Amino acid sequence: MSEQLTIEYIDVYSPNGDGPINQWINAILDGVEPEPDSKIYHWVHVRDAERAHLILTKHRINGHFQLCGRRAWTQEMVLVEIKRLWARFQNTIEHSHTIDSLSETPSPAAVQYSGERRRPDLAPIHNALVECGTEGWRPMTAMRVGLMECIAHSFEQI
Repeated sequence: MSEQLTIEYIDVYSPNGDGPINQWINAILDGVEPEPDSKIYHWVHVRDAERAHLILTKHRINGHFQLCGRRAWTQEMVLVEIKRLWARFQNTIEHSHTIDSLSETPSPAAVQYSGERRRPDLAPIHNALVECGTEGWRPMTAMRVGLMECIAHSFEQI
């Protein structure tokens, strides 16, 4: 039996998904504080995961790979960003922006997580993508953009 391509998707989120990010957003939109979660995540947007899969398939790469984001995120970091984006979204709809609400505030992405990391080994998928002629595993969807897509999707469902 020949080897085939298998990818273990870890911490992949999607605007129309039902994972932790979507649950946290739905709670915030409902005015409820999400249940505390102490897990460390390595979020990656579904578009980036799909792109990597497509490239590997196109180049007929076989093997088992783990795929996740590169940066460690705590729930608290993500919640701060969700709340900030939700407030801006509401201010836009209500035409209630102020100088403070529009001022650039640092993203939690600017904060480096300093605790123990247990990120899967991304070297194999990185190297396989380099072999395909790309720059390797480099997710392109910024967390802020992905979260805003998730917020917009959840808002449409209300």
